[in-house]
Amino acid sequence: MDIAQIGSIDLGQFGTALSAIAALGTAAFGLVDATKPFNGGISNVGYGFIRSALEPFEPALRTISAEDPYVVVKANWLNGVAKTEQKAATRNLIRLGFNTRTAASMAGHVLPDDHDLLIATAQKIESGQMPSETELAVLARFDAIIDARLDAAFERAEQKFRNTSRVAAAVIAILLAELGAAVIVGENFTSTTFWLALFIGFIAVPVAPIAKDLSSAISTAAAAFKAVRR
Repeated sequence: MDIAQIGSIDLGQFGTALSAIAALGTAAFGLVDATKPFNGGISNVGYGFIRSALEPFEPALRTISAEDPYVVVKANWLNGVAKTEQKAATRNLIRLGFNTRTAASMAGHVLPDDHDLLIATAQKIESGQMPSETELAVLARFDAIIDARLDAAFERAEQKFRNTSRVAAAVIAILLAELGAAVIVGENFTSTTFWLALFIGFIAVPVAPIAKDLSSAISTAAAAFKAVRR
């Protein structure tokens, strides 16, 4: 294709092609989301980081649900509750289950150097007494550790979910592009067609969110170029 041919490309056709590629990416994301009704589907990705981070606090969570201590945490994750709300709810569940018995179990994993002090703090809270300043400081450190572990776990979980979803959508987009190309060209399917369909499927996912702006920007740039040439 020479420069003259490039200059003759109709921008309307280009916009239509770009919209079609974006629609392919959107459809691929839709198919990924369609797995969610099947035991959570793609939403399960990343949850392992949260589960691992909460294992030291399992004794407290078991006071809420002995059969499945992580049921509330997992339900919030699968339902896509806002991350800040999920962390706050999880922190509240741990604090709700904080008592003399659970403090003894958690202290060894969280604050081994303040094991006895954390238990004493839990005893005072249970009996309605006011903890001392030292005990309040230990409780504050305990809360800070919870927040730090939750922050790290949810950030890693969200990153893995986001990246895995994109990869899965890209694979689906490529398969759909190859299938569409095979249906259109039929027996004339060549290696060139294969690579073109592969390229279309590959760019469909990243193009989908920005297709409208990209099409508008290219149209504006092309119009400006034509105006300068005149």
